[in-house]
Formats: sequence, structure tokens, C-alpha cells
Amino acid sequence: MVEVSDLQIEEFAKKEFPSQPFFIGKGFWYIQAGKCLGADLHYEYHANQVHLHIEGHNWRGIRDYLWNHVMDTRVSHKHWWRYGCCWTLHTDPQTWDELKEAFRTIAYIMNPHILKFERSISTPIIEQEKLPISADFIKITECLKKQLCIPEYQRPYRWGTKNVDQLLKDIRNSQGNGKLTYLIGTVILHETEDSTFNIVDGQQRITTIILLLKQLGYSGDLPNLEYNHSDSFSNIQNNYEYIGHWLNYNVADKERFLDYILNSCIFVEIIVKRLNEAFQMFESQNGRGKELEAYNLLKAYHIRAMSSSSQEDKILCDKRWEDATMHTSKNNSRKDILYQLFKEQLYRPRVWARGEGAYKFGKKHVDEFKGVTLDKESSLDFAFQNILVQQEIANLLMRTINTNLIKVKGRFIHGDSDNINPFVNITQLILNGKAFFEYVETYVEVYKRLFMQLESSQLIDFKRFYKDHCLYESYNWRRGDGYIREVYKSAIMMTFDRFGETGVNDIYKELYMCIYRYRLEKKQIRYETMAKSSNTGWIFQTIQNAKSLSDLHPIKHEALIAQNSLNIKYQVNEILNVFKQN
Repeated sequence: MVEVSDLQIEEFAKKEFPSQPFFIGKGFWYIQAGKCLGADLHYEYHANQVHLHIEGHNWRGIRDYLWNHVMDTRVSHKHWWRYGCCWTLHTDPQTWDELKEAFRTIAYIMNPHILKFERSISTPIIEQEKLPISADFIKITECLKKQLCIPEYQRPYRWGTKNVDQLLKDIRNSQGNGKLTYLIGTVILHETEDSTFNIVDGQQRITTIILLLKQLGYSGDLPNLEYNHSDSFSNIQNNYEYIGHWLNYNVADKERFLDYILNSCIFVEIIVKRLNEAFQMFESQNGRGKELEAYNLLKAYHIRAMSSSSQEDKILCDKRWEDATMHTSKNNSRKDILYQLFKEQLYRPRVWARGEGAYKFGKKHVDEFKGVTLDKESSLDFAFQNILVQQEIANLLMRTINTNLIKVKGRFIHGDSDNINPFVNITQLILNGKAFFEYVETYVEVYKRLFMQLESSQLIDFKRFYKDHCLYESYNWRRGDGYIREVYKSAIMMTFDRFGETGVNDIYKELYMCIYRYRLEKKQIRYETMAKSSNTGWIFQTIQNAKSLSDLHPIKHEALIAQNSLNIKYQVNEILNVFKQN
């Protein structure tokens, strides 16, 4: 049994199920599900599992409906009070976080069915016409008949043949097992005023289904979707050809296979009237998924915080975000800079600077980059957040006054570009919305200039050193060397963030010796070795607390000690040469 206080339960219920009553008993507690049965239909924690319980006198309708429509294998029904009136989630939560996740999961599975049932019985409690969100189970062809559109802020079509192969196998297996319906997944659509339906989530599945129907010779209505990136065109062509080959080898009766797709394959279609709700649904849908990178949950969160911004501003922020996920260098190599930044150069320095060990960034750490929303509908919680108001006022003021009146120090000697915000720093309090996207865009640009544009004249001495002593011939196949290099890059970036080019030129060799000494002194470098605050965190605390370059003396002192007391157990000449040069 997970130990949890009544206050924790109350806070969770009000936050995650804001309009639903809840009850806390002795050894159990529950949250109402839906409206048709009141408290007789609820999600309950009992006997260390999470269930959907159907109680009261009017149980039969919802029980029978769920029997016939719930196909998710993560839940199953059993005899309890009345047969089939208890649906149990197949998890065994051991912590409060796991228990909260279990409640979210069972609600994610069951809520669409409960809503569909309530709409089908036309209960007066639910005023369907007033709902800004509607959910329904529909055949895929009904979805494809709509005037679908891929909005500008959507990422390219990126499914590869492995994703396509899995979908095709799942459909074929469902048909082979005699299932009357097969749930392909959820589609979130934003209905605009002109009855166009923008695809917020589900573009990958929709596109793949269209390709499949075309290969099967389907002659019905299909949307004419427009794609705006070369990645989409390439993947569409490759997957279309792959589907054709797969069908030839795996489907003997294509007409019967097509008939199954048209009549038995369904989507959960969620239609949202307002864009903010669309992004909120996207975040809740994907927060527990496997495919979405943790950092992308932040995009939906911060776009929702832009309630007072124009549609154009939201789209621009989204576009710049997506551009950073597929940056193409001069040699045509691709890099997801956002994945890199959140994994290493933004998240870990913030944690180290607080004196904590900095381990891998994941979905449970996204709150690190959620902060305060400043608008007429929001208020600050604590006095320490007031600095954000001052920061935002300064930002607005500097954009409107004559910049010749007040000089702002740039990080680069010859001046910063327009997409480098002079008022941000890596460890700052986060301001939600547009300010967050400017924060991220700044460090995307800084990262490119420090570690990708290695032939430019900016910081040329450091870049030559970096290429010779960090990108040596064998660095790429030794995993431990990669752990060390990322810590060094993070230290360089934090030094640059605080003291600009001057700071990096002053201390890049000493930082190297403090960090790379572990490669020479240890035969095996583990991720945990470099993550510990005692090993490397002190460097980031020193940089964070420094008010001048002279305050970086502890790093230079430790570098001298490392140089004089080096205990070499693993020799790498490109690293050892640095210690001998000084």
C-alpha cells in the first residue's frame, strides 16, 4: 500500500480531475469518473491497485457498453459486486508518483468510452453543444472525409519503415484474430471557423493510412494534405514503396484486407474548438507516450502559456522550435539541437549549480523548465519571483528605447546576433510563454557557434583546442570519453554565458584539465562518475557564483593540482599533451 496523506490526495484530485468530486476513506480513496452515475462511477485506489468501479442501481448500461468497446489490454474486467463492474489497471504502483501515473493512465483509457456512452444516452447533465472538446470513436474513413490540414507548426512526416511495419502487422494480426474492431490510435483535430480541421496530433498515422489505402486501390474520398518539408516527401515516397512490397508478401486477399481497414479500423477522434485546448490535449496525450522526447512536452506547455499572444507569434515560436530539432549543417548532416541542449547543456548545469548530482534528463524533469506565467489572469506565488517582472519590463523597455542611450554587454567580442537575448542566463528562473522560447533560441544559437561552427573566427583558439583535444580520433567509440566531453562542453557554455568570449579564452585549458583528468586516472568512465556533484558539480557552482574572472581562481588552482599529481592509468596522448604543455 502506497503511503500518502489526505492533503496529497486532495491536491492531486483537484489538479488532475478539477471538476470531479472525490472521497477519501480508510484504506481507500476514489475520484468520480464521468457524470451519468455520479459517485457510483469512480476511479478507486484499493488493495494496491487502481480500478474503475461501477456501483449503484443504474449500472447495467455503462457496464455493457464498456464490455463491448474497451479493447485496451492494459485493463481488464472481473467479478466484483456485480459481474464486470470492476475494471482494473494492470500495474502495481510502489510510489506516490507511480500511483498518480496509474490514475492518469486508467482515466486516459476509460474516459473516451465513458464520454461516448454519456453522449449516447443524451443525459441532460451533459450539455454537448457547450463542450469546447468532443471525443468519439469513428471509422478512419469518416475522419479522412473531413477537410484535414497540416498546420505550419507541425513537424515533418518522419515515420520510417519500422513504424509502418508495426502498424501493418498490428492491423493484420487484429484481422487474423477475428477482432471486430481495431483501435489505431488517437487523432486530435483543431476545428477552425471555416470548418477546416488542423491536425494537432496524429499526422504520422493519418499519412501512413492514406498511403496504405492508396496502395490497396481505395477509390473513396481522401484528404489532399500539403507537406512543406523535404523530409516528408522522402519518407512518403519510401513508405509508399515499402507498403506495396509488404502487401505483396504478407496479404493474400487484398480486397478483404481493405474491407477490414474500412469497416473495422477506428480512431479516437478528439475535436477541439480552441487552439489552447488543442495543445493541452496534445500534452496530456503524449506525456505518457514512448515516442515523444521529454523536451517536446515543454513546447505544448509554453505555447499554452501564450494566451495573450497572437496566433502568428505562436506559430513562429513553434516553427523555430521545430527548425532546431532538424538543424542541417553545411555538410548536410542533421542534428537535433534541442535534444542535445536539454539533455546536457541546459538541464545539467542548472542542477550542478545548485550543488546536486546531475543525471539524465527525462520526462520527470520537465518541471525544471516550467516557471511563472505573467499575464492579467495569472499572479505570482512568492516574492522571489518578482525578479521575473523586472526582467520582463527590462526586455520590453530595451526593445522600444534608443539603444544608444544604454549599452548592454554582449557575449561575443564583436557583438551578438539578434537571436541571442542579452538578458537571459542558463540558470535563471523560467518565465513561461514567449520568453521561454527566446531563452531556448538564445542557447540554440550559442551552441551552434561554440561547437558546430568550428571554422569560424570567433573563439578560434578555443575551437582549435577543442578539435585537437576533444574530437581526437578515438573519442567517438569510447562511451566514457563522450560523457567527459559533454561535461566539458557544458562548463564552456556556462562560462561563455557568464563572461562571454573573454571568460572562455581565459580558462578553457584549466577547465579541460579539471574535467579530462578522469579519463587519464580511471580505466573506466561511467555516466555516474561525471554526474556526481563532488566530481564536477563544484566547477559549475564556482562559475555560477563568480562575479569576475578572478573568482574563477579555484578552477585554475585545481587544474594546477591535477597537473602535478596526475596518476595515469589510461593513456590518451591527445589528452596527456595538454597537461604537459603547461
